Amino acid sequence: MKLFSKFITCAAAAMLSLNASAATPVADHVVFIGLDGWAGNLYDNYDMPTVKKLAAEGALTTQKRSVLPSSSAINWASIFMGVPAEVHGYLQWGSRTPDMQQPQGAVTKHSIMPTIFQVARDSKPDADLALFAQWEGIKYLVDTLSITHHRQLPADKLTDEACAYITANKPQLTAIIYDTPDHPGHDTGWGSPEYYEALKNLDTEIARIVDAVKKAGMTDNTVFIISSDHGGKGTGHGGTSMDEMNAPLIVSGKGIKSGITIDELTMSPDITSLIARILGIDPHPIWRGHVPQSIFK
Repeated sequence: MKLFSKFITCAAAAMLSLNASAATPVADHVVFIGLDGWAGNLYDNYDMPTVKKLAAEGALTTQKRSVLPSSSAINWASIFMGVPAEVHGYLQWGSRTPDMQQPQGAVTKHSIMPTIFQVARDSKPDADLALFAQWEGIKYLVDTLSITHHRQLPADKLTDEACAYITANKPQLTAIIYDTPDHPGHDTGWGSPEYYEALKNLDTEIARIVDAVKKAGMTDNTVFIISSDHGGKGTGHGGTSMDEMNAPLIVSGKGIKSGITIDELTMSPDITSLIARILGIDPHPIWRGHVPQSIFK
């Protein structure tokens, strides 16, 4: 009995240690940059020196898989809510409310599935949480009542306001979502010269965000995450081809290994849990995301 009791005591201590380490922050700041329609299969062709420098200094996969269907609202919801479409219930590319009944007890006090913003707010009541989005549809997929500062802006103003806010307020979590890559994809095709030019221009905007983080004195304590909701094929997406399903995922900054490929399977819902892990926030019980542990130092 004494041996069994000692085993139970050691096991309990180990579990407490694991729980404590799970809540230990990797960094104080996360900057998540979303590029709608950024395809993984075209990554090698991108003229994006800032983005590729972050990838070289951190962890990269070009095969972060979308949930089905491979469309915008469905996958942005998964990225922020940490669950697949079968759970969050947003099933159309432009869904503003769930298209199917959500699990009993899953909806929060703000009448939405628990997002990274709401869980971060509950965990860190005084945290500064900011969201800047080009597409109006994003605001229906996040808990705006939990966000300190939320702005929906055209592309030419998005970076300006995001950079100004980062420099002035040093948010713990900043999400900046660009809609631009998706438009030339639909207009002229994924992999068209116009598509590549749009991403080259976006790299300049991302360089400004990186510079704003530096000016705010946050660089040594920040993790950048860059990803997308889906890829594309021809002039569309929503299907099951890997061109449509796969998108890049870059994680770079404090506490992240340098120059590695993420070999673990990653999917849209994983980003929610990844942000929580970096900020030292306990994941919500309903989240189904997997954190790629191999990326951490």
